[in-house]
Amino acid sequence: MYKFSIIIPTYNRALLLKRCLESLCNQTYKNFEVIICDDGSTDNSKEIAAQFENRLQLKYIYDANWGGPARPRNNGLKVSSGEWICFLDSDDWWREDKLEKCMPFLNNYDIIYHDLVMLSQNTITEIDKAFVFKARSLQGDIIRDLLINGNPIANSSVAIRKTIVDNVGEITEDRDLIAIEDFDYWIRTSSHTNRFLYIPEPLGYYWIGDNISQGVSHIKKELSFLNKHITKLSPKDQRTAQKVLKYRIARLYHINHEYKKALYNYLEAITTKAQIKYFINPIIGSFLAVLHVKK
Repeated sequence: MYKFSIIIPTYNRALLLKRCLESLCNQTYKNFEVIICDDGSTDNSKEIAAQFENRLQLKYIYDANWGGPARPRNNGLKVSSGEWICFLDSDDWWREDKLEKCMPFLNNYDIIYHDLVMLSQNTITEIDKAFVFKARSLQGDIIRDLLINGNPIANSSVAIRKTIVDNVGEITEDRDLIAIEDFDYWIRTSSHTNRFLYIPEPLGYYWIGDNISQGVSHIKKELSFLNKHITKLSPKDQRTAQKVLKYRIARLYHINHEYKKALYNYLEAITTKAQIKYFINPIIGSFLAVLHVKK
């Protein structure tokens, strides 16, 4: 029987951490350890974790605040003992059969991911009506698919073989990639294996809270990410990836009501070389930006 190591970075999320851990107690497959990687919490997260010591095979690691999930996750990787690694953010949680659903595929794949139900304070009481983040299967050249078509892999949905993790190495702690370090990791993983499996089923829940927008400061991170990996593409695909990035930048400006900058980037983003959405959506976005209609 395979053993999973579930790595949970957390920072001042005591009550949300409790919900997360309760979902692990309810798993139908039981051969797993839980590694809570505390990034310097000042609340009662440690006491919450202690409540589960007799219910879960639990390790609790406390380190000084680093300011992002990469270092806590790396701390968890260093002490993990399972043949498979799962990442789970402390404000997210799983359906009770998450691990059981992965079991039939462990011999033939190296990284497994699935859909997640997106929940906020307003939708938590109506889970059946909530929006589902639909991932997708990766096709052909996986690096190309990821860089051209975007990241379909939600961190809290992932199970990855430990031997692959050992080959890929640690999650990047480049501060310019905070919030994109998981996407960076899937790109690096695809250099070691193409055995990715998408399970088209919502086996977990992603907590968006009350604030789901990103600031324009995220643009710098998007640029750093593409600059790091763009040479992995052909010259033609590099141009397409830059167009796709222009669209993401346009959306960030639009969401933050900087309509002139949004319009410029929407127009720069129009392309027929990627998914059809990257032709249609920039045109729609341009129209909305001219009218100053909020996204």
